[in-house]
Amino acid sequence: NRAVFGPLIAAMNELRKRGLAGLIHGYAGCFASRTVMRRPNAPPSHHAWGAAVDINAAQNPYGAQPHQDPRLVAVMRRHGFTWGGTWTVPDGMHFEYELPGIAPRTDSA
Repeated sequence: NRAVFGPLIAAMNELRKRGLAGLIHGYAGCFASRTVMRRPNAPPSHHAWGAAVDINAAQNPYGAQPHQDPRLVAVMRRHGFTWGGTWTVPDGMHFEYELPGIAPRTDSA
């Protein structure tokens, strides 16, 4: 999804410029053709649109207590990404881009 390139690159550049690039230990993908929570009747996931990225997945598995550094979360939010770590069922690895003017999703349901 080309709309994500600019904000994602800007977030990564900010992390690098602030000396925080080491907060990223792994990348688990962006595009994946699937539905939300892989439920057959759910709408397409933001991953299906190439508008989500999973960062530090090994330390932040779906459903577990998130362990993302708050500085990483803050940078991603500044560049238009919501974080799945605050959802009812946490998805601490998950950051999804929200189009300007669209209310951010607050839960994984």
